[in-house]
This record gives sequence, C-alpha cells and structure tokens, in this order.
Amino acid sequence: MTKTRKIIMVLLGLGIWAATPVAKAELSCKVPSVDSGKLLAGKPFKHSFILENNGKETIQILEVLSSCGCLRPVLPKTTLMAGESISLPIEIHTLTKPKGMHRFGINLRYQEAGVTSELALELKALIEVEVEVTPAAAAIFTDRAINHTLCVKDTRAKPMRIIAADSGNANVGLVIHPATLNENKESVQTITVGISDLLASGRHELWINLVSDDPSYTEMKIPLTIVKRDGKVASAAPSRLYLEGSVGIPLGAKMVRINKASAGPVKVDKVECSHPAFKCTWAQGPGDDATLRLLLDEKKLPKGETIAELRVHLNGSQSQSLLIPVNIQLK
Repeated sequence: MTKTRKIIMVLLGLGIWAATPVAKAELSCKVPSVDSGKLLAGKPFKHSFILENNGKETIQILEVLSSCGCLRPVLPKTTLMAGESISLPIEIHTLTKPKGMHRFGINLRYQEAGVTSELALELKALIEVEVEVTPAAAAIFTDRAINHTLCVKDTRAKPMRIIAADSGNANVGLVIHPATLNENKESVQTITVGISDLLASGRHELWINLVSDDPSYTEMKIPLTIVKRDGKVASAAPSRLYLEGSVGIPLGAKMVRINKASAGPVKVDKVECSHPAFKCTWAQGPGDDATLRLLLDEKKLPKGETIAELRVHLNGSQSQSLLIPVNIQLK
C-alpha cells in the first residue's frame, strides 16, 4: 500500500468516526397527551404518565411546572439512569374551574451533559359545573396575620352543605359559616381562612380539604398558596403569571411588583427571560419596591400553551434571585 493510499484510508476512517452519531439521553413519554372526556367539577381525576430515559446517558430532572395550581405533580425521583422509567402521578382538582374545555399542561425541564431540554405533557377535559368556588385562585401574600374568604356556590335544587374543612397546617385555620341564598336563590356557603402570625416565613403550597354531606362530593380540594414574607427577602406579586389571549391579538404589557425587604430598597440587577417572545424592563418604585414590565411578542408564541419563566436577579443588600413562572394560553 502506497503512502498516499494509507493517508486516504486514515482520513476516510476519521470521517466515518466523526459521522457516527453520539447517543444522547432523551426523556420521553409514549402517551404525552390524554383526553379525559367529561369531568364533574369538584371530583378529583387521577392519571399517571410513564416517563422513560431512552438514551445512554443519565438524565437529571430539574423542574416540573404545571399550568395551574389545581394540579401539583410530585416526582418520585429526579435522576433517571439509561433505560430507566418512572411513573409521574397526576391528580387534578377541578373545583375552581369554569364550565368548558380545559387543557392542563405539565412541562418538565431536564438536563444531560450540561444541555437543558423540555418535555411537555397535557391532560384535556370537558368540565361540567354544578358547584363553584370563588375566588377561583387562592393566593395570599402577607407578612402578618390575615383572614381570607372562600365562597362555595351550589346551583342544584338540593344543595350540599360543607360539614368539615382542614388545611393540613396548624397555623392556617378554617371556619365554616352557615349557608345562605343569593339573589338568584342559589346556595352560598362561606369559609374563612385564618392565617396565624405564627406561620413560618416562605412559600406554602397547601390544599383546603372540604367535606360535604353529599355522597357525590364527599371530599373536595382547593389549592391554596400562601407567601409569608419575613421582611428580610424580597418577593414577587404576583408570584406566577397566567395569561390568555388569541392568535394575532397583542397581549399587552404585564406588570410584576417586586416587594422590598427591610434591608433597603429593591435593586434589580438583571432579568433573564427563558422565551424569545419575552422582553422585560424594570424601574424603581413605587416607594422602595421595583416594578417589572413584561412585553410579549405574540408573533413568536405558538398556538396553544407556552410555559416559560422569568428569573429576576437582585443585588446590593438583597442579593438573591426570584423565579417567576409564566403560563400563556393562545386560542
């Protein structure tokens, strides 16, 4: 074999080696979208997604984001070896949902070899409503003891009665009041949520469990988010954005207030947006707080659901970062 021919063979061998694809980990689900049909609001619905690492590398699941507070998926583990599969159980509590078709989205962020990817899952259901709860989203921001009121309305001729309630937290009490009739002769029963000053600082994701005397609604759950500020760190209000719109129609600017801590005024260093459709500016005020202004380019958003996030970096005496999830639904 001549020297020239040897060189050609070596180069060809290198070319073949370079062209060989390197197997990477990939998180997958064989059935990522499930149509649950008709669901009666107030009755929990359960489903399990099977997640599989069908690559040859280890996957680390970083975060599980849901499109609303009515479902809070909890992974049994966050590390998947090559070929391993796990079940992700989902329980949807629909008591706070209006009548009509709904999509419940779940977005998993995972990482392999320093590369971050996403896997989207969804459950679809046609919600039928006999019982309504207002306000639909229970989210409370406070730095002291405070009361919050929920109203349960039953539109049926023979309405149910709430006979027991529990939050699962000794510092979040519930008081059930007798039912009354509104102007439309519908039964309305109020529940007072009392947050004690003894509640620990931080974010609390709770369920308000309601028990009724109706066999069809033996137990109902309402998601409750409480952000108790300790005066030492800043917080965002709202802490999560839920946006709805139509394709081709501008969504307009959305405002988020960064509340001050006792250490001094809020100083925003930078804001990182995880989606190219987002642009965020900020300014000092009102007072020692700061205000974020989120602009969305609807031309860069796909039809359906988009799950993204804002990461706000603060400097000075309040050096910290705040993560603000953003859920967008375009019809």
